[in-house]
Order: sequence, then structure tokens, then C-alpha cells
Amino acid sequence: MKGNDEPFRDDDVTTRGGDLTRSAVPVAGCGRFPVDLLELAAIARHDRDLEIDPQLEAHLVTCTLCARAVDRFDTDQGFLEEIAAVAASRPVPLESPIFDQRDVRGPSDESEGPIRGYRVGAELHRGGQGAVYHAEQLATRRACAVKMLLGGRFAGEKQRLRFEREVDVVAHLRHPGIVTLYESGLTRTGEPWFAMELVEGERFDEFVRSRRLSSRRLVELFRLVAEAVAYAHRRGVIHRDLKPGNVLVDREGVPRILDFGLARIAEPSGDGAEVGQPVDRAREQDRDRIGGATMAGEFLGTFAYAAPEQLAGDPAGIDSRCDLYALGVMLYECLCGRRPFEGARSIAELVVQKTMSDPPRPRTVDASIDGDLEVIALRLLAADPARRYDTADALVEDLSRHLDGRPILARDDSFVYVVRKNLRRHWIPASAAGALFVTIIAAGVSLFFAYQNAERERVRSVRTLASFQKALGSANPETGAGSSSMGIDDFLGLVEQQVSTELVDEPYQLAGVLRTLGLIHLGFDDAVRARSAIEEAHRVQEDGFRRGEVSAAQFAETEFALARLQFNLQEYALAEATYRRALTLREGALGNADVDTVETMRHLASALRAQQRLDEAQSMLDEAIRRSTYFPDTNAANVIRVGLLHGRATLSAARDDAGAAVAQYEQALEALLEIVPRDDWRVGRTRYNLARMQLRTGDLPRAHANAFESEQILRAKKGADATMTRESASLLATIRAMAAQAGVSIEPDTEGSSAVSGGGA
Repeated sequence: MKGNDEPFRDDDVTTRGGDLTRSAVPVAGCGRFPVDLLELAAIARHDRDLEIDPQLEAHLVTCTLCARAVDRFDTDQGFLEEIAAVAASRPVPLESPIFDQRDVRGPSDESEGPIRGYRVGAELHRGGQGAVYHAEQLATRRACAVKMLLGGRFAGEKQRLRFEREVDVVAHLRHPGIVTLYESGLTRTGEPWFAMELVEGERFDEFVRSRRLSSRRLVELFRLVAEAVAYAHRRGVIHRDLKPGNVLVDREGVPRILDFGLARIAEPSGDGAEVGQPVDRAREQDRDRIGGATMAGEFLGTFAYAAPEQLAGDPAGIDSRCDLYALGVMLYECLCGRRPFEGARSIAELVVQKTMSDPPRPRTVDASIDGDLEVIALRLLAADPARRYDTADALVEDLSRHLDGRPILARDDSFVYVVRKNLRRHWIPASAAGALFVTIIAAGVSLFFAYQNAERERVRSVRTLASFQKALGSANPETGAGSSSMGIDDFLGLVEQQVSTELVDEPYQLAGVLRTLGLIHLGFDDAVRARSAIEEAHRVQEDGFRRGEVSAAQFAETEFALARLQFNLQEYALAEATYRRALTLREGALGNADVDTVETMRHLASALRAQQRLDEAQSMLDEAIRRSTYFPDTNAANVIRVGLLHGRATLSAARDDAGAAVAQYEQALEALLEIVPRDDWRVGRTRYNLARMQLRTGDLPRAHANAFESEQILRAKKGADATMTRESASLLATIRAMAAQAGVSIEPDTEGSSAVSGGGA
């Protein structure tokens, strides 16, 4: 306990003096060790996971003065925790000074609880200055979380000011990645409290670890955290205590930042002043004058995630880049499974490592870590704030570039910077300079070979494009064998023949082109040519995959194409097995929540449904829908989402639940019309399926309108002889016959019928 200062947090260390020397901190005991290390020793008596300096541990055995100081700190800490426990208990004993006598009635009397309008329940979390409880807002019956100040009326002035600061900060932040504050006030006995959004989820690190996220999904999740931090920085708010425990991932997979109890107010950057109401600067300055701000020589936060400048205890040196350092520790921990400086045996050693050393490069811990992610993490963890990203927005930009496959803006430290940095450390042996030189030469050689490989790939791409252009030119009657009577099949056959000749020395590139041509043949119901092209592409790429010359992602595309062919030929068991192989490849190469992975799951569910394994199909489709919630908001992702809606409706139809199928097809059609043209073939297919279900429910007018629209679209897109077109025409004829027999009036077959053919879609 430190007078009016706040007590230790459960996983934090509070100390004064960045260099941990005797002259920088108050003296206790014999004066050999700083006060904070003695306080840490007191807490370690109750926390087995907390390690203390072995030298201090040995010293306490022989030094009576220091041992007595530790005993005193232990007593003070226990007293404060006892007060906090009394303040948090429900119901409160009659003799308690924390609440007055009317609070004894407890939560059973809704009008007389400690907080007007709230029923306060079990404690959820206890931090350095406040305890959080599960609560219910009585007026709205809304579940929420209530935070109350530890120690109640016995809390120190600084604790109260920091608590009030947190209320001010959170009240003016409105972002989906930051917990929302609902209301604040004083209890019946004058203690501050505030109610906020209840987030039910997992700590960020536990979520990442338990889900075994792919690299891409991790970056997408981490970018959401960075976007929330960037928003706070633009509003002039520095969190100062970012760590996995203060970022919860909710049930929807959205990370939410909480606990702004140590936040600092700075000048807003960017467009922060344009959003909402600014924090009250005058009120903030008043608090600083009376002790609300961090004092010189004082550290607040969590040592493992604190930036070196935070450890120095100089408030003037702390800016938004300390939050970027904490994000760097979180990213490093997620990539490597450990923190960057886990080898430190004491707090003093941790400070030295953070300020004087670089963390091990992530790829030395795990060689599979992406090089760009390593650069981003090390840029965030630079001991010199000037070497980090300038803003959190710059970090968001690089994460977005990485996800898009674009070059990131951060780069590895230059040769000049590395040499200058090492020369400043005169105590480094001369051998280190030689090792550095060898490393640079090795890096240069690696870059040379990487350039050579990239150049070969570029030449291959150019050659493939030239060959394809030449093949297309062969269909021109002025330069090749084309004619005005040439149909689609003849055109594709000519292209395939020419490409096969041009790319005979590039079998894997040829296989990719054949796969594409095979899918086009399949789209036009030419199963014979589709099988020839796709199976040849599969044979070549399977051999290349075994040799390590074709990537898993590339081979997965060909497996997926083969499965589609097998499904089209009604070879459902074969299609299922091939879809499963493609799914395994895509999960490994792209991640569980990639759009191509989820699309494979949707098709696999269709293969299971076609075999009447409806429960398995439903389970597979449900998992695909769950994973699709992580998709970015792109047109391709939205098309996949609509496909999942369509698959859900088709499953309902397979279960003979026509009513549910109608509603689900209508939902799919409405979503589809928002992202594709009205004459897209998928619109035609969806209208056909909707008409089938409307026919089952006896809604002949709407069934006729959708069937007519479907037949028109499919005839134009697929051709009159396509299977799908013939099925649509047959359905239209059936509906007309049934309507005539039942004496039901249906609209004429005109363009105008489409105006009412949505069927509520």
C-alpha cells in the first residue's frame, strides 16, 4: 500500500523511478532495495505465480529491517483488501460503515439497493482501483456491468480522481471496439459508480489460443483492436494499460477494449474532434493540478506490456506510442506463444532488457511466421518511440496492406541504423561486428535468390498471358480459324487447343488454364469437355503438388473444380470425398474463415444433402454460416453469404418444410438482388427454387411470376438446351396447367410480371 496511491493490481506492478536505483525511490528497510520491490515481496506471499528478485529473497532471510518492512506492507495490503471486500459484499452487515442502514434490505427490494435503479449481483472482476459486478438496469431489464471504486469512502483522492477520469473518458468514446458506458452517478452513500455494456467473451490471448486462429484471421482480429485504439487516439485518449486481459472478444468474435482506469488525456489527433463531444479539458486540467495526473517518477500500468518510456517515470515522455508498444507485445505473444522478454528473472532485468535489447525475432521462434508480420511486430516493439509507427492509423494501414497482399510501409531497420545502434554500445565485443557483417552478406544473397525466383515467376506470368492472348486471337476470322457461325463450344475448343500448344513447356500454368476452361464448359452443361479439361488439369497439378512444385492453395482450386464436376455428374459420394480433400487443403493454406474455405463447406453440405444425410449437411452448413460472420464486407464475401442462405433454404426444402423454404429463398433473393444484376443466372436459379416451394404451398400466382422470370433469365444466360433452363420451362408449364385446372387467374407473360414476381422477396 502506498499512502493515498492505488494498491497493486492482480497482474500489475506499480513502482516509482525508471532505473530502480536507491536514489530514485523512497527508502524502506535498510535501503538496499527499493520500496516497490519490498511491496512486491509482500504480494508474492499470496500469489505463487509472482516471482521476485532472488537476491532480494536471500536478503530478507538475514535483514531484519527489510523483513519488518515487508510485514508492514503485507498488513497494509490486507487491510485495504478487507475494506474493499466489505464494500463489495451483498448484503452489508449492520455495523458496516460503508453503506448506511437502509442498504441492508439487499437486492430483494428493488427500490432500496445501493444504486438507485439497479440490482447489483456477483462480482465479475477486480482490478487496481475498482471492482466490476454483474447488474441489471431495472427500468429496461437490461443486463450490464457496474464498476464501483475499491475501498468506497476510504479510497484515496487519487483513486477517486482516476475513477472519475475513467467515467469521462469512456462516456465520450463511441466505437464498436470499445465498451459503451450507459450511466454514472453516486451510490446512496456517495460512492462513485458507473454502468457499462456487459461483454460476455474471452480474453484476447485465450481466444486466439483456444481457436488456433490462422495467420490471416489473427491479423483481421488484431486490426479491429488497432482500429479501436486509433479511434481513441484521435479523440485524445491514451489507454496506457493495453493487454490481453483488457481486450475481450465477444460472442460475435469482435474484440472490445475496456478498463480505461489509467487512461491519459492528450490533444486529439486526426479528425477526432469532429466526432462526438470532446473530453472536458478544463476539468481535466483541474484534476492534474490536484494530483489526478501521473506524477514524475511514478509508473502505472502492467510491466510486461509497458513501453520503456513508461518505465522511466517521466509523464512528459509518454504519448500514444506507448499503446503501440503494448499492441506489439500482444501481437508478438499471439505469433510466438510467449512474450518478447520472458527470460527476465527480475523487474530490474526486465527494465534493462526493454530499454537496451531487442526481442528475439519471431521467425527464430517459429519459422512459419510471415515476414511482414515479423517486421510489423518488431516495429511496434522498438525501444525508441521514434522507430515505432507514428500513429495507430499507420499500423491499421499496414495490417490492411498485409491482408490485401500489398507491400507494407514498415521496413526492416536499415544497415546504417543497425550499425549506428550497435556502435553506441561500446561494450559489445568486436566479434559482434563481424557477425553483423556476415548476416548482412547472407541477407543480400537471400534477397538475390528471392529476386531471381520472383523474376522467373514474372516471366512465366507474361508468357502465360501472351499464350492466352494468342489463343484468343486464333478465333478472329481475320487472323485465325474463327467464323461468324462459331458457337461457344467451338470457340472454347479452339482456345483450349491453342493454349495446349503454346504452354506445352509450362504444364502447371497450362493446368490452371484448362481448369478454368473446364469450369466454363461445365457452366454451359458440356460435361464431356468439362471432364476432359478438369481431369487433365487435376492429374498434372496433383503430380506437381506431390513434388512440392504446386502450392496447397493452387491444388485446392483444382480439387474443388473436380468435385463440382463430380457433383454435376451426380457422383455424389465421389464429390463428397473430393470436397473434403479441398476443404482440408484450404483450411491449412487459407484458414478456417477464408471465403474460399467457407464456399467449399457450402458445396460439401450440398453433396451430403444430395445423399440424404440431412443432419450432417445441416451441421456443415451451420458451421459455414458461423465462420462467415468473420468475413470482410466485400462483394465476393457477400455472394458467399447469399449462397449460404440459399443452401439453408434448399435444406428446408429437402426436409419438406415448404413454408420455411419459401421464407428463406425470399431472404436469399432479396440479398442477392442487392449485389448482382437482376438478370444474373443466380437470380434465375433462386427464382426457380422459390417458385417450386410456392407451388407446394399453393401460391400459384407468385409461383407463376417467379417461374416465368426464371425461365427468361436462364434461357438468356444458359441457353434453351441447358438442364436448368429446361427444368424452369417444365415448372412454368406445370404451374400453368394447375392454375387452369383450379381456375386461378395468373398474370400474362410479359416483362411487367417481374414487378410482382418477388413474392415478398
